[in-house]
Amino acid sequence: MEEIVSIEFEYKHKIYYALARIKDKKDHNEYHITVMNGELEQKLYGNHVFVDDDSWIELSPMPENRTGQLRLAVGMALCKHFNKPHHFTTTAVK
Repeated sequence: MEEIVSIEFEYKHKIYYALARIKDKKDHNEYHITVMNGELEQKLYGNHVFVDDDSWIELSPMPENRTGQLRLAVGMALCKHFNKPHHFTTTAVK
C-alpha cells in the first residue's frame, strides 16, 4: 500500500497544500504530487514527480518559467517535510 502525506508550500506569497503519494520503486522512492488547487495542479502537470535517490530529493529537471518556480516550491517543501537535502543534476528544460 502506498503512503500519502500532506505537505504545505508557499508559492507567490500564498500558502497552498498538496498530497504526496510515495511509491517504492525498489532502488528509490518517487513522490507523485497532487496540488489541492486546480489552477496550480494544471500548471504542475507533467512535472509532478520527484525522485528520492540515496536520501537526496532530486529537483531536476526544472522548467524555465512559472512551472519551474512552482516545482521548486513544492520540491523544497518535500525536502523540509522529510528533512532531506536536495540537488539538481541536469540543466533547465524549456
